[in-house]
Amino acid sequence: MARPKVPLISKRTTLTTALRIVDEEGIDELSIRRLARELNVNGASLYHHFRNKDEILLGVALLALEDARTSAEPDVDWREWFIDTSRIYRRALIDHPALVALILSQHPHRIALGFYDAAVQMLLNSGVPRRLIIPLIESVESFTLGSLLFTAAAKTDSDDIEQSFKALGEARRRASLHVDNEQLWETVVQAIIDAILKTAPE
Repeated sequence: MARPKVPLISKRTTLTTALRIVDEEGIDELSIRRLARELNVNGASLYHHFRNKDEILLGVALLALEDARTSAEPDVDWREWFIDTSRIYRRALIDHPALVALILSQHPHRIALGFYDAAVQMLLNSGVPRRLIIPLIESVESFTLGSLLFTAAAKTDSDDIEQSFKALGEARRRASLHVDNEQLWETVVQAIIDAILKTAPE
C-alpha cells in the first residue's frame, strides 16, 4: 500500500504510544506493525516521521527523558545542582526501566546530548575546571546506569535466589529495613565527586 501524502498521526502521539508499549511490555514487543496497530493506521504512515524502528526507539528515549533537563541556577552550589540534576535523570530511568539497556546500546552521548551540553556549560560557569567536567558527568552516569541494571537484575527470580541462599535473603531483608536506595545512591555520587576533585591531575 502506498504511503499517504498527509500524515495521519503526529510524531508525538506515535512516540507516546511507543513509550507506553515499551514501559508495559518491553522493547522487544515494539515493532512497526505493533505500533501501527495500536495507532489504527497503516505501517507506512509511520515513515512520515521516522526512517526505521531505531529512530523510533531514539525518539522514545528522548521523550522519556524530556523532564530530565538541566536547569541553570547560578546561586546554587554546583555540587548540589549536579546531584539534583543527576537525581532527576535517575528517577526518569526508574520510571522507564526498559530504556536503560537502550541508552547503553545507543551510548548516552547520543541520547542525552542536550543534557551533556547544558551540564558542561553550567559547570564551566560555576568555575569547575574544564578537565574535571567529563570525568564527573561520565562517572556519575556510569554508576547510575550500572546500579539500575543491577537492581533490575536482582529483582529477577529474587524469591528463588533467596530461598537457595538463605544468608543472602536474610541480609537483603535486613538491608531493606535500614538502607534507602536513593540515599545510598546520593552518598556514592558525593564520594565520586570528592574523589575526582581530589585525584584529577593538574
